[in-house]
Amino acid sequence: MAMTANTTPVCVLTGDIVRSGALSAETLDGVMAGIEAFSGVVAAWPGAPDVREERFRGDGWQLYLGAPRWTLRAALGLRAAIRSRHPSVETRLAAAFGPARLGARLAASSGAAFEASGRALEGLGTRRLWRFGGGLGSVALDDLADGLFAVCDRCSQGWTGRQAEVFGRLAVPDAPAMIDVAAALEVAPQTVHAHFERADGHALLDAVARFEAAVDSVVPGPSVE
Repeated sequence: MAMTANTTPVCVLTGDIVRSGALSAETLDGVMAGIEAFSGVVAAWPGAPDVREERFRGDGWQLYLGAPRWTLRAALGLRAAIRSRHPSVETRLAAAFGPARLGARLAASSGAAFEASGRALEGLGTRRLWRFGGGLGSVALDDLADGLFAVCDRCSQGWTGRQAEVFGRLAVPDAPAMIDVAAALEVAPQTVHAHFERADGHALLDAVARFEAAVDSVVPGPSVE
C-alpha cells in the first residue's frame, strides 16, 4: 500500500502502560481496548480529519491526530477514559508535532512527528508521566508547551474514577451542561460540580483552550498529498 504524506504538521502521541507487568492480561487488554475506543471518540470531534490508534509491544500504544490542536484535550481525555474504568492504571505519554508519512499501519509509518514522539517518551524521567516533544516552530514555544503538559499531567494524576468520568464528559468539544451530565450519571448536579472542581476541571480546560488557540496560530491546517 502506498504511503500517504502529510505535508503540514500532524500530532503523534506515543505511550505505554505503567507497571503493566503487575496487571492481569484481562485488565491490560481492557485498558488497551479503552484507548482504542477513545480514539473513536476523538474522531467524532469537529475538525478531526484523521485519527488512528494502534497497540504495539503488548503494553504500548500510538495515537495519530491529523488535527494537532486537539493534542492536550486528547491527552487529558485519554487519562480520563482510562482512570474512569481502571482507577489504579496509568500510562506514560509523549506528544510531538511534525510531518508524517502514513503506511497501512502506524508501525509502518515514519516522519518527524513519529520520531520526536518516540524520543520524547524514551526521555521521560521518573518525576513525570507526560512530555511534549516539540514541533511548534520554536524552542521557546516547545518548552512552554512542555511545561504546560507537565502541569496538566500533575493536576490530573490524582483523579479518582468518578472525577475522571465527570471530567471526560465535560472536556469534549461542545460539552453538555453539568445538569445533563448529572442526569446521565443519575446523580445530583451539585455532585457533578464537586467532582469537576476537585479534578481541577476549570483550570485544566482553561489551559486546553489556550493551548488550542496557540496551536491554531502557528500550525497550518491539514494538507495531504
